[in-house]
Amino acid sequence: MSSLSGVGGNVTRLLGDVGITPRGVQTEAIDAGLLEGQSVMVVSPTGSGKTLVGEMALLRAVIEGKRGVYLVPLRALAYEVARSLKSRYEDKAVRIGVTTGDLHLTGDEMAEFDIIVTTYERADSLLRHQTSWLPSIGTVVIDEIQTMSEGRRGARLESVILRLKQIVEGIQIVALSATIKYPDELASWLECELILSSDRPVPLVNKVFVAPNRAAAVQRTVMTVVQNNGQVLVFHRTRREAEAEAIRLAEEVGRQLSSADKKALDDHLVSDRRLSSRIAGTLRRILHEGVAYHHAGIGSTSRALVERLFRKGLLRVICATTTLASGINLPARTVILTSVRSPDRQMRWLSANSVHQMLGRAGRPGHDRKGFGVILAGSRGEAEDITNRYFTRDTENYKEVLRPVFDRITSQIGKEFSITEQVLVILDLLHESTAGDIEDYLANSYLSFSGSRYARSPMRLLNIQSATAEAAVELHSLFDTVQACRRGLLGTANIRESNQEVIGGIVTGFEGGHFSCRFSARVHPSGTVEGASCSCGNSIDDDGILCVHLVSLGLEAAHNENTRELADYVIPLALEVASPIRTLTRLGLAEGGSGGKIRITRLGRSVNRLYLSVPTVRELLARLPFTDDSVDLMSLLRHAVSIEGSITLDESFVQFVGEVATTSRSIREIADDVGIAIGDALGLLDRTRWMLSAISVLADHGGLEHLKSMCKDLLQTIGSRLEDRRNDDGDY
Repeated sequence: MSSLSGVGGNVTRLLGDVGITPRGVQTEAIDAGLLEGQSVMVVSPTGSGKTLVGEMALLRAVIEGKRGVYLVPLRALAYEVARSLKSRYEDKAVRIGVTTGDLHLTGDEMAEFDIIVTTYERADSLLRHQTSWLPSIGTVVIDEIQTMSEGRRGARLESVILRLKQIVEGIQIVALSATIKYPDELASWLECELILSSDRPVPLVNKVFVAPNRAAAVQRTVMTVVQNNGQVLVFHRTRREAEAEAIRLAEEVGRQLSSADKKALDDHLVSDRRLSSRIAGTLRRILHEGVAYHHAGIGSTSRALVERLFRKGLLRVICATTTLASGINLPARTVILTSVRSPDRQMRWLSANSVHQMLGRAGRPGHDRKGFGVILAGSRGEAEDITNRYFTRDTENYKEVLRPVFDRITSQIGKEFSITEQVLVILDLLHESTAGDIEDYLANSYLSFSGSRYARSPMRLLNIQSATAEAAVELHSLFDTVQACRRGLLGTANIRESNQEVIGGIVTGFEGGHFSCRFSARVHPSGTVEGASCSCGNSIDDDGILCVHLVSLGLEAAHNENTRELADYVIPLALEVASPIRTLTRLGLAEGGSGGKIRITRLGRSVNRLYLSVPTVRELLARLPFTDDSVDLMSLLRHAVSIEGSITLDESFVQFVGEVATTSRSIREIADDVGIAIGDALGLLDRTRWMLSAISVLADHGGLEHLKSMCKDLLQTIGSRLEDRRNDDGDY
């Protein structure tokens, strides 16, 4: 590392004052110009010191009289990062703030802070509100940037980056990740110097074991590690599995603890009886055995206690859910994945980035010579599938070594579930624009940048204005496939069925073979659309690309005079493609302007800043005029919170919120009675407050004064109950 002067020298001196000397990727970042304002992207394993790279950049911004913003994927991580920064720099006159909730508020109150730690979603809402202090940002640190590949929140993160780059002149971006394939592509879009490192403070050994009896395999592995004075993280698909495993392990793990270990653990747990009384009975009991479970349902106080005890080495085993993997910043000697299947869909694999994020937590610096990442498979066939999906095989000292394989970052901003929302965001930013202006704006997105470089990108990346059959097919087809089809090189399509629900037919391949294909707009009772299907068995791949037979059928139907009109209706519905501008106009969120332009309406601007998704807005606008009393309002809240949170709520939600609003019983007591975990209960109340604020604003737009008044009263009551809880025990 070269000697530094000026701002860079001040940063290193400040680090020295708190006992930190840059090393490894940190010195590489400094040499790349980090402390002169150069944007950098660091891709290196867990524990390699990436976070300090972000800290140094934030300090540089503050010393230059600007503001630093640190973005993380989860609220728990935001508070953890903020605590760490405060412990180091707050007595150095660096003001550090954290904001994670209240997405409908402007955020102007954060102007007093030099460094602001927040979540992706809160950062997005601050940008939508065009918060007054945004131009003063000098540096933004984006932790876990691989999240850009994750559905709607990935689209929102990409949108945040796109707007920051365009709104804040000269902004320094520091992107951090441990799990990215082709990082040079993302770094190029971000205009970052790329720093790559495979150095880990503790070497990681990955293994895939065949374990028909997973419970026995977990117990065997855990006991081996515990008996050798190590710690274990066990990840499960579901909360129920995590809790059951922790309870199963507790007694045997407890027997391995020495009397000194037991005393230290018991002393810590009984030192604060008030804290201990707020921990669920089952969890409190197994904590005394050195074991815990960890998931969103147990509440923030319980999670914080579990994490603190594990860091101190007092807990030996944590059984957690895979959904909280990115929220656990806890190294352990051994990490066990009992499943690599999605928690919500058993047949869907977890992403490689998620799997390696969990495995990467194996190995405690200063404690372990090696870390061990273990995946359990139910059969040899499954073990082979897991190995091929998540690793490459290598040889080292005549032994097989498994090297991680990561996922490519794929843009989500053009997907059907996000593009309409993003068009509304852009309209609010540009005030008035044509469809071409919106496409020009999105030309700077990662979608457009990567689309021209990736062979599996669809022919059409965006669909802003029209939703024809041809446009829908092109959104799900490779360029070469469409061109070959138009030249008649892929065979012929014979349409056999065409009505307002189905376009179907037989496609004869160029090399022979007959394939039955159909686009169906029929809706299952579950609410899902039947979609596209082909007898070839490969209708649509993981990239959303249609098979050549469906492309042939779709384009034939789109160009055939007898079926064109029906195809323009059915095929977009089957592929869930809609015109964003038409959708926004129908909902009253946008309208025609001068010179053929589109502009956002007053309602549209409110909706955008309320941070509501388009499906939620559609339902709210349809039901608000018929919400006459408290029963209707509770039903509406249940429906809206379900949609916005992508969860299923039953009558227990109505009972819970109703009792919180009308009785003096504690929130925990009510939650226990209706069977809702305390962590979930507090999260539901938070979402309910947000939704009540949104309904109140929409009611005001519609002149529904009675509904607005009901929302205001309920909002005030719930807010007061939550504030009382914060003041009472801090478990929020």
